[in-house]
Amino acid sequence: MNFISLNQPITLLKTLRSLLIVFLLTAAPAVFAQTILNSPYSYLGMGEIQKSENVTNMMMGGIGVSNSNGIYTNVVNPALLARNRWTNLEVGINTEYKTLQDYRQQQKVFGGNYQSLNLTLPITSRWTMAVGIRPHSAVEYETRSYRRLNLLGVDSLIYSYKGSGGVSKVSISNGVRIYKEFYVGLQMDYLFGQVNRNVATQNMSDGQYYKVQLEDLTSYSDFQFKAGFAYRANLKPDLFLNLGATLDVNSTLNASQVKRFATMDLSGLTVINADTLEKSTAFVQQIPVAKRFGLSLEKAAKWMVGVDYSYTDWSKVNNNLGRSATLPASHKVAVGGEYTPDIESISSFIKRTTYRMGASYEKTPYDYLGNGNYAVDKNLSFGVALPLRNLSFLNIAYQVGRRGLVSENGMEEQYHRLTLGLTFSDLWFQKQKIN
Repeated sequence: MNFISLNQPITLLKTLRSLLIVFLLTAAPAVFAQTILNSPYSYLGMGEIQKSENVTNMMMGGIGVSNSNGIYTNVVNPALLARNRWTNLEVGINTEYKTLQDYRQQQKVFGGNYQSLNLTLPITSRWTMAVGIRPHSAVEYETRSYRRLNLLGVDSLIYSYKGSGGVSKVSISNGVRIYKEFYVGLQMDYLFGQVNRNVATQNMSDGQYYKVQLEDLTSYSDFQFKAGFAYRANLKPDLFLNLGATLDVNSTLNASQVKRFATMDLSGLTVINADTLEKSTAFVQQIPVAKRFGLSLEKAAKWMVGVDYSYTDWSKVNNNLGRSATLPASHKVAVGGEYTPDIESISSFIKRTTYRMGASYEKTPYDYLGNGNYAVDKNLSFGVALPLRNLSFLNIAYQVGRRGLVSENGMEEQYHRLTLGLTFSDLWFQKQKIN
């Protein structure tokens, strides 16, 4: 006799309730008020692009183009969703402690943001769909410069540069196994958000108690697409060689822009006079286009080691610095792996725990001084997936790294990131048999 188990809806309701609570506490407020830590590198284009990785990938240096164990949601390569046969709910939050320094000063900041929220649903034995929401880019910087008006240097101009805001994205991804172990996938992102960039000037020569500010508010609302491919070759029983690739399909987004001059008091809160220069003017935002390739070796349910390479073209992205030089391509190499002593162990919690490590090296397009030296981002990461009930896990990822060098780039960031995630997995709507 076949029937649908009655305890499946109960499990579903409990899982959804837990997810809703976590989402309300972490993700929901940040969707409408997204911030990151102060970063001078967020001046490019629509801001600093956030990594398209979940907490599991972050433990392993960010690799995920070719590897997926079929339990956690792979948000790097949509093709590998087809390996997920369990319904999966994931939520994650980021915290970061950062030290910024240049030749003159040092600043220490601490903050955080939601990392992702994903729901993965197997539709058929060959097709899996996932929906999610996560940050896409963020802008958060503030700096000042001074200029003398005479030889004595008594009077001066104060220039202030400030940027804030960000772009979020809602994703719908589909992965399909089209023949044995060959997979294809497509991810569609809807991007939305606002970025505000202001440049203010105050003339100290006549004792001004006001400043003149140029304000630029950009709103984004458009779709972005990413295609993915993967192949899994069986070398021997339980040993597989995995290959994968992804490609960003489009290179532009539709946006609108509002510009105005405003005379304000020194607090920046009271507008004395304002003059709109452009009102909701539509334009096309160029975005970086990435190609990613991955290779990994996997012993099913035991261990995996892999390497990813990413090439991102920034040549058409506006650097927002008034420089005519074209931005270069960025290159990233990441290596990582995972190990589970015995996933079926009943007596040992330690043996069921999955341990992960990784590292990455990336040459970025950020040239803070304009001297042709582009900042290098290097980090080391590791973490654990602590088993809960069924195939659910508490994920803890830690990254330590450095971006740029004062001696080469004039700016240096040293960071520590801690990411926490929950993975809820269960077999929903599955028919069960009883005798």
